[in-house]
Amino acid sequence: MSVRYVQGLLAIFLMLLSLPALSQTSWQPPNAKLAIEIDGIEGALLTNARIFLSLTALEGEKVPSIFRVRYLSRTGEQEIRSALEPFGFYNASVTSEINEGEDIWTVRYVVDVGPVTTYNNVNVRLIGNAQNDTAFQKLIESQQPYSGQVFNHQAYERFKASLRNLAAERGYYDATFTEHSVKVETSQQLADVSLVFDSGERYLFGETTFCCAFLGDSLLNRFIQYETGEPFNTRSLLDLQVDLAGSDYFNRVEVSPQWQNTSDHHVPIDVALTPNERDRYQVGLGYGTDTGARITLGFDRRWVNDRGHRLSSVIRLSEVQNTGFVSYIIPGNNPARDSYSFNGEITDRSFEEQRSTLYRTSFKDLRHYDRWHRTYQLAYQREDFAFGDEPTESSNFLIPSVEWSLIESSNLPANRNIIDDGYRLSIMLQGGYDGALSDTTFASVKVGAKWIHRLNESWRVLVRSEIGALRADNFEALGPTLRFFAGGDHNVRGYAYQQLGPENADGVVVGGKYMTASSVEVDYSFKPNWRVALFTDIGNSMMQWDEGLKQSVGFGFRWVSPIGPVRLDLAMALDEPSKPWRLHLTLGPDL
Repeated sequence: MSVRYVQGLLAIFLMLLSLPALSQTSWQPPNAKLAIEIDGIEGALLTNARIFLSLTALEGEKVPSIFRVRYLSRTGEQEIRSALEPFGFYNASVTSEINEGEDIWTVRYVVDVGPVTTYNNVNVRLIGNAQNDTAFQKLIESQQPYSGQVFNHQAYERFKASLRNLAAERGYYDATFTEHSVKVETSQQLADVSLVFDSGERYLFGETTFCCAFLGDSLLNRFIQYETGEPFNTRSLLDLQVDLAGSDYFNRVEVSPQWQNTSDHHVPIDVALTPNERDRYQVGLGYGTDTGARITLGFDRRWVNDRGHRLSSVIRLSEVQNTGFVSYIIPGNNPARDSYSFNGEITDRSFEEQRSTLYRTSFKDLRHYDRWHRTYQLAYQREDFAFGDEPTESSNFLIPSVEWSLIESSNLPANRNIIDDGYRLSIMLQGGYDGALSDTTFASVKVGAKWIHRLNESWRVLVRSEIGALRADNFEALGPTLRFFAGGDHNVRGYAYQQLGPENADGVVVGGKYMTASSVEVDYSFKPNWRVALFTDIGNSMMQWDEGLKQSVGFGFRWVSPIGPVRLDLAMALDEPSKPWRLHLTLGPDL
């Protein structure tokens, strides 16, 4: 073996020994993290580029071998160009460089999007029965691309999807695109579009059948707000499902168009119903600063007979007031929105030298109009009452009344607990006539409003106001439930429940002819589901409008619990220096 041959073997051996050291120093940078920078684009372009870029999976991780980084950085140039094409940029240029630092390796891309591609020839045609459908006409007018508009492939696909979705929603079951093509001339930055949508014939509602129902067809058919032979619309089926589910008769509701069984373009509708538990029992414990500790016992029979009549009853016991209430409810012509009820109530209240026992029967006619609610009521009541050491008196009244209420909010109907923007309005009118089962002639009105507005992500402002007034030939004949009082958790905080108003000779609040209560509040979200609030309330109950008002200021905390917002307020009554602070605890939605 020659010396030269031995020297060659030794050189090769030494090179092999050095390879691990080379891989550690040049191929695998120790403790370096990978970062990515993309210059020249922003917004949706930047977001889409990062989605397309394979290298983003390694961002923030330890740098792999230099060869892999170089390969992925070069591949990323084409990936970014592909990410820009859906936005009309087909001639973008992308360059990359790698900056190797001790702790961070940065792959930097510089993007020049170049000229944008615009629509050139646009041919959009609608054939079939949908040509005369105003819903399609409005959709095409609002979304159809036009010559000179920037070509955005995502917007183009959304337009196509909108046509398909609208066809499915409105019963064009056989709708299809007979032509849909896009030709992009990258050298001229122009796109030609040809889109032909054949809707076919519109299907009609067939017969609706209910499966496994325990209620009569007369009631179930009144939930249906479409007629057999009307043009098909999935919105009507969704309304039917929501109304049936919301009736409380059923545990499960499935509404299914039977497309496989169509006949003469009529699609039959099957409704599968699973009954709810017929009887419901409720037991609840609670506490409120107006009522003290309380317990609620309830029993509901969800349906009494196959006509869907219902029975609801509740007993509420508290330190201030005990109430027993029973209601027999009859579904109206539209069971989801209309109902009639016969009601009976006995309420016994004793609080701060005010004593009252009320016996009341009533008939109600309730209607819902989208956000509006309207209630007509005819009630007869007897009330035995006394203030302080005065002897017990009795009053009897036949009272017709009407009430309207409106709730509007960006959160409804999904959530009433924490409102971003919305308002509530209500008005109630009632009265009685001497000689028509009433001890005296009277009329009263009560108007309420609440407005909520979100200033930013953390701050909201809440404004509330209510006002009431009555006229009576003999005010003394009115029981406490027909008079106006102020003070309490939901009225003027800082004052006890119904403790603002005119007083008798013994200093007992007896209520007034007029009432006003207003509040301004701001709250701040300092962590999820927790808020802190500052507020001021002002109001009073009076015999004359020009009597003085009472004011309070305070602060509180709100916790958005699973059962609704819990409010804990500490309010100072500015006109009661001997009792400067009062605690208020309430539970309920914002509106």
